[in-house]
Amino acid sequence: MERRITTRHLFKSETIKAGSAGTSAIVDLRDISKEGQFSLSWTVAPAGDAATCGTTTFSYLLSPVFDGTYVTPTGGTCGTMANDAGESDWASFSPSPPVAPFMKVLASVGTSATALVTAALHVR
Repeated sequence: MERRITTRHLFKSETIKAGSAGTSAIVDLRDISKEGQFSLSWTVAPAGDAATCGTTTFSYLLSPVFDGTYVTPTGGTCGTMANDAGESDWASFSPSPPVAPFMKVLASVGTSATALVTAALHVR
C-alpha cells in the first residue's frame, strides 16, 4: 500500500493586511487525497517594522465544483496563530462530511497588525 504524502504550497511570504484575509489557489483533491488525511503547516511573521503580527486563523473552504461557491463547513478551522512574531506551527485536520473534491485555505488576520504568511497543505 502506497502512503505517499503530497504537499501544495498555498502562501509564500504573502502580505495580508490587518483585518483582512488571503485565500489560496484551488487545490484539486481528487488525485492526491487517497486516505483523506490532511495537515497544514504555517509560519506567520510581522510585516515591515511591526513587532508582532496579530492573530491569524486558518480555515478551509470546500466546493463540489472547481469554479463553484466555496464554503467553510462547521468546524472548518484548522489552526490559529496568536500574536507570535515569526512563529511556526502545524495542525492536522479532518474535513467534515460531505467531503468535496476541491479545497481552498483561508488565512484571516486580526485587526492588530499586518502579517507575512507562509503555509503548505500536506495530504495523504
